[in-house]
This record gives sequence, C-alpha cells and structure tokens, in this order.
Amino acid sequence: MMQKVSLLVTDVDGTLVGDERALARFAEWYCAHRQTLRLVYASGRFFASVHETIQTTALPEPAAIVGGVGTDIHHYPSGELVEEWHEKIDKNWDAKRLRQLLSRWPGLEPQPEELQSRFKVSYYLKDATPEQLVAIQDEVRDASIHADIIYSSKRDLDFVPTGANKGTAAAFLVSMLGALPENVIVSGDSGNDRALFEQGFLGVVVANAHPELKKLKGQGIYHARQPFAAGVLEGIEYWTSRL
Repeated sequence: MMQKVSLLVTDVDGTLVGDERALARFAEWYCAHRQTLRLVYASGRFFASVHETIQTTALPEPAAIVGGVGTDIHHYPSGELVEEWHEKIDKNWDAKRLRQLLSRWPGLEPQPEELQSRFKVSYYLKDATPEQLVAIQDEVRDASIHADIIYSSKRDLDFVPTGANKGTAAAFLVSMLGALPENVIVSGDSGNDRALFEQGFLGVVVANAHPELKKLKGQGIYHARQPFAAGVLEGIEYWTSRL
C-alpha cells in the first residue's frame, strides 16, 4: 500500500514538533520509507529557521521546504530557491503600500523583522473577530492592494500576495515533482495550514489542532485521535490502508 503515497507535505510546529518521543518514532518510520516517499515541510517560518530545527531535533531531512506560509519554496538541503514560484506570486504585489495602509489600523502589532519578508507582511492581533478580519480585508481590497489574509492561532495575522498560501505552494511543488494529487498526504494543526486541505490532497488534522482546523469536514480529511507526530503517523496509516 505504501508505494501509492508518494509525497507527504506537513506543517512543522504543533504538528510534527511538540512531542519528542513521537517525533523520534516518526523519524524512524520515515527512515524505513524514504526510498518511496518524499517529505516536504510547509511552515510559517522561513527556510533558515526550519533548517536550524532540522539540525537540532529528530526532524528528518525533507526534499523541500515551503516557508513563509507559502511565499517561499526551497529545495533541501541545498537551499536553492524556486524562483518560478516568486515569479508567479509577484504580480500586483506591493508590500510597501500595504504596510503604509495598515500602519493606521488600531491594534495591529508588527511581528519581528525576522518573521517578515518581501512576500509576507505579518502582525500580531490577538483574538480577532471575524468582523475585524473582514473589515481589514475590505480596506486592503478597497485600496486595490492584491493581498490575502491568513489568520491563525488566534494571534498571527499574515498578509501575502493573492493566491499565495501553503496549499497553492504545495500544489505547485507537487506538480513540479511529478506527483499525483491523489497520492499526496498533508497534515497540520492551525489556520495557516487550512489551504493545504483545499487542494484535493488526503488530509490529516492532528488531535491538538486549533479550532479553526478541527472544524474541517470532508471525505478527504481524517481527524487523528493522537496529537503531534503520533497523529501524523496515525493519519498516514489510516489513508494508506484505504488506498
């Protein structure tokens, strides 16, 4: 059964990372399957930060890292940037004008510089209401700025080019690697992982997921009973037994 799943795209923090013993079991499992299964990390963090975690934990080495909530794709371990993705999402994007507009919005706290990039403008906004998020998105659109909002963990508010997210970046990479969508498993725990579940892949929501992901329903979505890496392994077993 295992050979039918050719690619695993998974979030890192709160999904694979969070339980050291479970992560060690996942690493051991992946070592036994790495000849037939490619691994990709999709993170809100950037390449250098994820690379450091790989070096200091049991996280296995992936084939690629989707970083900045889908705004960057790097091959691993070379770190080579997939320039074609940046070319695709750069149309009509204006980070400078977006920052100027949002500087007047009350309650938005800019995230540290190391969490920002050319294609990711990020703020903290604790416990934002749906009405607040709609109002912010409307103001951005009224200013003809082509940006999407990604809100997760009841705190992190990211602005990225329209159409750029973990899901679309993963789909771009899946196509580039020549994998079939029906042979791809994705896993996550928070709102910025939601787009991974909207690309026709097989999905695994870990038990410790935030409410915005736990409410996802559908034939292609499995809600694991276990948290963190143990939940990812549970989901992989569930889907591979049905392929």
